[in-house]
Amino acid sequence: MFSCSGYLAPEYALGGQLTLKADVYSFGVLVLEIISGRSSAKGNRGRMQKLLLEWAWDLYQEEKLLELVDPELEEFPEDEVIRYMKVAFFCTQAAASRRPVMSQVVDMLSKNIKLNEKLLAAPGFFQALGEFSGAEKKSSPDSTSYQMSSVPITITQVTAR
Repeated sequence: MFSCSGYLAPEYALGGQLTLKADVYSFGVLVLEIISGRSSAKGNRGRMQKLLLEWAWDLYQEEKLLELVDPELEEFPEDEVIRYMKVAFFCTQAAASRRPVMSQVVDMLSKNIKLNEKLLAAPGFFQALGEFSGAEKKSSPDSTSYQMSSVPITITQVTAR
């Protein structure tokens, strides 16, 4: 059974493919940790075992994102915090090709740029039992592998600066 702390990008955790956008994924998880005051790797949200990213996405779909905010925070700019959480969802998209580059993330966080939420899809995360959200499990007598469904594969070539 495969388990993963919440920082590993799906393409790396599942296939060993390290892209430049793997760090963007990790940054998105970190933003959610800071806002919530909770670890991404510990699944204990209510009765069900959910990781932070999965719980946050559920709250987004239910339009209850402010429930994610650390209860120790008494006063905070609600609109800004919601914006930061939405940027985190852009950073944690299941497909690396759908994630912004870090310079775009900085712009989304620091400038008044309208976020196109219609482009958001469910983030990539591992469920408590080790199965990847958005992936199909393919089995044969000899092996078990995971294949991402309806997600284009990207290859990033790293070059020295």
